[in-house]
Amino acid sequence: MRPLDGRHAVVTGASRGLGYGAAIALARAGARVTLVAEVADELEAARAHLAGHGLPVEARCVDLSQRAQVLALGAWLASDDAAADVLVNNAAVLPIRPMTDTTDEVWDRTLAVNLSAPFLLMRAVASRFADRGGAVINVSSRAGVHGFADETAYCAAKFGVEGITRAAALEWRGSRVSFNTVTPGARIKPTGITAAEYADWSAERRAALRDPEALGPVFVRLSIAHGAPTGCRFDAWRVCEALAASPDGWLSDEALTALAETMEHGAA
Repeated sequence: MRPLDGRHAVVTGASRGLGYGAAIALARAGARVTLVAEVADELEAARAHLAGHGLPVEARCVDLSQRAQVLALGAWLASDDAAADVLVNNAAVLPIRPMTDTTDEVWDRTLAVNLSAPFLLMRAVASRFADRGGAVINVSSRAGVHGFADETAYCAAKFGVEGITRAAALEWRGSRVSFNTVTPGARIKPTGITAAEYADWSAERRAALRDPEALGPVFVRLSIAHGAPTGCRFDAWRVCEALAASPDGWLSDEALTALAETMEHGAA
């Protein structure tokens, strides 16, 4: 029996990059996976590729910058029809521009996709996950704990993701839902880069990035963390190395918690 047999995982930003890698790993671990993304042709290509390998996937095209669409997705996630068990908030946009060139539109879209959408989806599933058992995995970055020039909006959003994850872990402590963040821990292809844009990159530039699929195991492990560990920030690459080094390819809750970069004390 595979670790996620009978589970339903929903991954945003799943048509490319880290989201795609997470979706593959979750599906291979037995989960039925719903891919959520904005670019319809990329989304269908990802779905068809995974389905062609016999993996149980479906797709929902959603623009996470549009609140009405996010709320509709959240309502579906919380329904008996979806019966979701795992939520991976991975979708993000990364505008690179000085603060003085960050327009209202850029600010609003970045916060909508990177922070408001994760919050709204977390809010939608929290009660159901707490009762049934479930895991919320929010993808963060170094920009969630450090400032970077020309990334004002992105840093604001990722700091916010860290904050809402820790706050949720405290609110729901003692229940069967876990809230954790994951940062790649290695240079990977940015989720915000489309397939067409990536095709224009030089071979040298591509070679400097790790394959996001290599980080898939951390999402499988955290998907089973129903209530513990919770309120933690994990370096995905470090956790994957530990899983690979383990004789049985597994980490106990205690061993996993020990790998956390940070932990919200009082959440466990």
